[in-house]
Amino acid sequence: MLRAALALLLVAALGVGGYFAYQHFAKPKPQPEQGGDPKPGEGKVPSDGGTEKPKGKLVVLVVFDQMRGDYLAKWAPYFGPDGFQRMKTEGVWFSEAQLPYACASTGPGHASLVTGAPPSVTGIIENEWFDRTPGVMKRIYCCQPMRPFALVPPLPKTDEKGTRGTDDGFSPERLLAETVGDKLKAATAGKGRVVSLSIKDRTAVLMGGLRPDAAYCFDTRDGLFHTGAYYRDQAHPWVAEFNGTKPADAWFGQKWERFKPELDYAKITGGADDTGEKGGEAPGLNGQGRAFPHPYKGQLTAPAKGYYDAVEGSPAGNEMLLKLATKAITSEKLGQGDTTDLLCVSFSSTDLIGHLYGPDSWEVFDITLRADKIVADLLAVLDKNVGKDRYSLVVSADHGVCPLPELKKFAAARRVLLLDKEGKNDIFVPLAAVLDEKYGKSPTGSTNWFETIGSKEQERIWPWVYLNHSAIKARGIPVEDVADFVREWLAGRDFIDSAFTRKQLETTTFAPADFGAKVKLAYHPDRCGDVIAVPKAGVLVTRYEAGTNHGTPHPYDRHVPVLAIGAGVPVLGEKKEKVSSLIVAPILAKSLGIDPPKHAVEKAPY
Repeated sequence: MLRAALALLLVAALGVGGYFAYQHFAKPKPQPEQGGDPKPGEGKVPSDGGTEKPKGKLVVLVVFDQMRGDYLAKWAPYFGPDGFQRMKTEGVWFSEAQLPYACASTGPGHASLVTGAPPSVTGIIENEWFDRTPGVMKRIYCCQPMRPFALVPPLPKTDEKGTRGTDDGFSPERLLAETVGDKLKAATAGKGRVVSLSIKDRTAVLMGGLRPDAAYCFDTRDGLFHTGAYYRDQAHPWVAEFNGTKPADAWFGQKWERFKPELDYAKITGGADDTGEKGGEAPGLNGQGRAFPHPYKGQLTAPAKGYYDAVEGSPAGNEMLLKLATKAITSEKLGQGDTTDLLCVSFSSTDLIGHLYGPDSWEVFDITLRADKIVADLLAVLDKNVGKDRYSLVVSADHGVCPLPELKKFAAARRVLLLDKEGKNDIFVPLAAVLDEKYGKSPTGSTNWFETIGSKEQERIWPWVYLNHSAIKARGIPVEDVADFVREWLAGRDFIDSAFTRKQLETTTFAPADFGAKVKLAYHPDRCGDVIAVPKAGVLVTRYEAGTNHGTPHPYDRHVPVLAIGAGVPVLGEKKEKVSSLIVAPILAKSLGIDPPKHAVEKAPY
């Protein structure tokens, strides 16, 4: 009954515009009969004007983590002719693409781009969530493996903790939906190669699907790229060779200078380089500071973790990743075999910089200029090594970002701390107090109302509130009653727009424009909490006292670019109608010559 109810609710939630095709969500698309559609990588598809191009032999997905969709329009005059502009004029640009779901974060965003399905289907509801499975009962990372898998190559013995994720390694086992790469493997009997590269582990893992030929990410503990024992026991020779050059060490002793110093960054961005300690910008990594130029090495005398943190939190991270992607194309001869190959590359440094300095900063403007150059350089590599009519390139992002609340871009803008240096928590601590007041303390003292243990656990799984079912039931209090009270309390805060209980998400049909419809698409009953809150526009609920974040259903978090160019892509220029970001997976599948993943919601829009 619950599955049927959810299916009916998703019909309403997805029924926004002509691009939401529920039939693709409800059941797998039938496979073509033998002798019907051309095999992957074969045949011809019509392009603009009725001419035909050969099907591409390499399909590339590029994700610029946290690149908000409006950047490509407002900063277009400052781009070169061979990057984003070339894609706009020789391909198609969906300038009003938006995530159809809430919880606009890195894990959900990358999973949805390659599956064509929302978090309610992929199961990647956030970067982290609380697992209530008996015997588990702990916070789970989205690419945390079911059992430990060692990194390959192994890390040197160190007391340093990883920048993100867990010490158990990583795997795609938490992803519940088929990816484009999985579909390619099935359609080509495993011959079509899938390569996934990123700075972050979760992005490389989720883009690659279940069995990629290569999945690599960067680790700041040694400044090298690693895969894991889930995938293989030894690094590919080309990766080992790349690591042998110590690529991350190249910027030691250098500074991050402005990419185009001839431009008036202050006039273009509308603000100063350094907004000051109370202006919202974070001070950078490893002593980088808030203003240009940003040094890399800080006080270090040799490359070490602090320096590598600064590398991935600067343009150096994206530049290094482009070099690895180029090596993958040339060493593996991607796109030059008998079947079509898929290369996925996620440039994480854009996100790390955005978190530190905010979307209106000189730094984000600078990294976006450099992203344009990366696209131009990658297109040149593809032209040379694969051939203009033998590849397709799709560029998108996983989410946008909230302006620094200190800039007061919205009337309600403010910073609400989940956890500060003194351990103060502006939500869970007062919420526990009012629950004690409402229901009275138990004979043993204050009730542990939440499943999570301590403020640090709680702030990592926000915006979901996981109630402690066993403690609440032991007191004879209905869990739904507590959830209703928590929802009402949250909705009554002056910084919260709305809040929803899981019962509401499972039983209520929301209007398409309602936040509830977007939250519903981020809701998976086995992984989500009991209540979710949506802050008012411009409000940043965060553990950070500086910098910014994302994750809400507000347009600034959901607006992302979608561009495509190459074989099989019609020359349509800018398309201004609103579309779902879930079109990316069908576009990739069409370029690969295969059906979309079986849970894909959308059809290719051309």
